[in-house]
Amino acid sequence: MIKGYELPLGLDAEIDSLEELIRKHRLGEVSATELKAHRVPFGVYEQRQTDTYMVRIRCAGGFITPVQLEGVSAIALRYGIGDVHVTSRQELQIHYVKLDDIIAIMRRLKEIGLSTRGGGGNTVRNIACAVDAGIDPQEIFDVSVYVSALTTRLIAESDSWNLPRKFKIAFSGSAEDEGYATISDVGFIAKIKDGRKGFRVYAAGGLGAKSAEGKLLLDFIDAEEVYPVTKALKNVFFKYGNRRNKHAARLRSLWQNLGEEEFRKRFSEEYAIINAQGVTPLLIEDQVQVVAPTAGGQKISFDQEDFLVWKTRFVKPQKQEGLYSVLIPIELGFISCDSVAGLARFLKPFGSDVLRMTKDQNFLVRNIPSDYLFDLFIFLKNTISQLNQPALYARILSCTGASTCQLGICFSRQAARALMDELKNSNLNLDKIGDIKINFSGCPNSCGHHPVADLGFSGKALRNLDGLYPAYSVFAGAIINDGQTKLAEYIGEIPAKALILLVKDFLSAFISKAESFTNFREYIRESGKVDLKEIILRYSKVPGFGEDKKYYFDWGADTIFSLAERKAGECSAGFFDLLEMDLNNIRNTQAALAKDTLDVGQKEKLLGELVFYASRALLITRGLDAKNHKESYEGFLSHFIGTGLVDESFRDIITDAQRGDTDKILAKQAQVLELAKAVQALYETMDNSFNFKKPVVMPEASKKEVAITIVKDFRGVTCPLNFVKTKIELAKLKTGDLLEIWLDDGAPIENVPGSVKAEGHKVLGQKRIDNYWAVTIEKK
Repeated sequence: MIKGYELPLGLDAEIDSLEELIRKHRLGEVSATELKAHRVPFGVYEQRQTDTYMVRIRCAGGFITPVQLEGVSAIALRYGIGDVHVTSRQELQIHYVKLDDIIAIMRRLKEIGLSTRGGGGNTVRNIACAVDAGIDPQEIFDVSVYVSALTTRLIAESDSWNLPRKFKIAFSGSAEDEGYATISDVGFIAKIKDGRKGFRVYAAGGLGAKSAEGKLLLDFIDAEEVYPVTKALKNVFFKYGNRRNKHAARLRSLWQNLGEEEFRKRFSEEYAIINAQGVTPLLIEDQVQVVAPTAGGQKISFDQEDFLVWKTRFVKPQKQEGLYSVLIPIELGFISCDSVAGLARFLKPFGSDVLRMTKDQNFLVRNIPSDYLFDLFIFLKNTISQLNQPALYARILSCTGASTCQLGICFSRQAARALMDELKNSNLNLDKIGDIKINFSGCPNSCGHHPVADLGFSGKALRNLDGLYPAYSVFAGAIINDGQTKLAEYIGEIPAKALILLVKDFLSAFISKAESFTNFREYIRESGKVDLKEIILRYSKVPGFGEDKKYYFDWGADTIFSLAERKAGECSAGFFDLLEMDLNNIRNTQAALAKDTLDVGQKEKLLGELVFYASRALLITRGLDAKNHKESYEGFLSHFIGTGLVDESFRDIITDAQRGDTDKILAKQAQVLELAKAVQALYETMDNSFNFKKPVVMPEASKKEVAITIVKDFRGVTCPLNFVKTKIELAKLKTGDLLEIWLDDGAPIENVPGSVKAEGHKVLGQKRIDNYWAVTIEKK
């Protein structure tokens, strides 16, 4: 049986672990942040709607069998809202799922050989592939078998789930680069050299807020080297990637930060280590199976006009004589469960290798004998709404945008649909347009692939005197090709409401000049950008709200445009978010302990929590994911105190916490506070790869001459009262004692330290922490 990939052996245990976390979260024992760090790498993202989630299903190279597709349809019908979403990375998504149904979905997917593992977070993501791999008459060889084998190998490796950021791999079978190998973290393009199968290898490319073309890393490797090369690049990323700044964490940032020479050096070192270990090459199996159905095959003896138009638009001959591929357009990637189930049942007689998902969010049926094309046409006419439209509509791509995505700014999907409606009502001959791509992203993050479009748009918010209004940056002219890849060029910006008129006018301009150019891309290169700038200028003016308020409403919205519902995205969520969560816990607990109104019970509770947070915060840097207090204390003793990273004198506090001896912890308040500061100080020495420069940790409380450090939280206290309070606290201290005060940004941090110095005290340091400042003062 043909398989897209083999499920990892530990998947059951991982699902069980996530189930336990969800149970504890429902009981209030696990925070939403901690749960997010575990569910996102499982491909489970929260939508804008409360307690509503999207589940992303890994489909290597867009491959899925009819049996699996029918299974996904049944799952989506049971747990979603009746439709399935084809993504731009050749996966399937189920939207509007409840948290309590996540585990049931994962177990049902496992029964049909599918998983959501690695669907999100800082993981090895779905490996992409040219959708026509194995059937393209122009391809060097079929690369889809390498996609399946590499997926199976990588998703069985534990370090694939704990990377600095997402890690995307792609394969293409020819220089046309239909798989987008030249814009991926790691890309392989098929090549034959001296009669040997192999690949050109690209690295450090990718789409996002800062998109970049990949760099040619190796001009040729033998096919057997696909795994060692991938593993070496993954190891470089794992070891040296930036784990402290998610906005500069992708592999392309590492290439930029190290420089090409140093990046290649570190890659070569890892490559040599892996080869010295004697890794097993990927197991490559021949997947070509063509099955002729025993029924159907109607001979055509009717008015063929509609059928022939459809064939011209969507049917292509394969390299296998007598077989054809058929593009099934799915409007913006969403299709009903009933239609999906019907398609799956129709395709079953044709075998397992009959369907792929495209990066344009459509289905591509393959291996259809010519005698069965009419059967498929009739089925699709009865299944797909408005099937036989110009193929341009199938190449209008959009991410989900602000309707569900927490990062979305604009309703990109609604804008794309409005464009389709406008074009349908126009008299433009869209069959003359060719195979151009029009891509929409709801924000700058490129989920709608606008940087690789012939005409691309990314959502943004602009402001005039009457307020915010939705708008789009306009890009044009992408070239994707081995050795020639160039991302789309920024042309200008346009109000969202004027976008559809811009596109219509621009397509009209091209159609009127089409005879002068070989294709749309040549038109863009020669004169299209000039035309586009003129049209942008024509539509860039936004009338006042009183003159035309529709400009202040996004497409499909019935309320005035706003960014109020935009939240922090979950794309980078991972185990490392747990680290920041506990550092925040430490700071908040320190602030709570600084209050003068605490009774003994409250102080005892807070000190116990501070010991726990301090123990757990950095464990993730040693690869430990402590599930409870016991594991946290044991891990801290072993990996931090036992190794000398944190001073031995703190051992008794941890031992007290292990025993639950709250009285002793209360009696050692000063040491507990010093423990927290020692952990914070250690974190400050950490580099991007979780290596520490061992600090000298001498707890102040253990010294004979104790300089008392008092922390006072003056956030929210305005000038000059914050300075008055600082003076009062300093008056309580003796010379040489230390006082740490927390101040708001702005006037407080600009004024208070200077005033303290003017009084003769010594300001030892001031440091920004999130949105406030910590200032350390030594009393004169």
